[in-house]
Amino acid sequence: MRDVRPGPAARLRGWKGSCLAVFALVVGLAGCAESVKHDEVLAAKRALEFGRIAFLEKNLDKGYDLLSDGGRRHVPRDKFKQSVAAMHGRAYPTKLTALEYEPMSDEKAIYIFVRGQNSENEFNYRLTMEGTAVSDYKVLKIDQGTGFFSLSNKKQAFKPPLTTE
Repeated sequence: MRDVRPGPAARLRGWKGSCLAVFALVVGLAGCAESVKHDEVLAAKRALEFGRIAFLEKNLDKGYDLLSDGGRRHVPRDKFKQSVAAMHGRAYPTKLTALEYEPMSDEKAIYIFVRGQNSENEFNYRLTMEGTAVSDYKVLKIDQGTGFFSLSNKKQAFKPPLTTE
């Protein structure tokens, strides 16, 4: 009786064809993945709305309620109040301006860079806004400091800057 199994060369061609088919399927599915669309102006307006309530009006309970579900899940209300108070010491801003934004590639989040000012002090914030143009935005995280560096080349200025005034 004759052996009808394919030889090594035929098996290798079959394996390569299978890998190529799997690769094509993966690339095709990745191409179908929904890209995230951001509305940086809407995100900035929500960031300023949050800042107006939490920083200018100092209504930390209402500010906490404006956090995203993820933000509230990771930071209890009391810790949020302590953190915001610690950020400001004795002085709070009287005016907020959204200066720049940086979308996170393929993420449902965007950074909004805000400067706060009063007659004597300047405050710099980076608000991580969770959401999309379709779902709206809420604050996930607040960082305070100066010179927030960017890991991408997508950071852009608002022209003109948006303000609470």
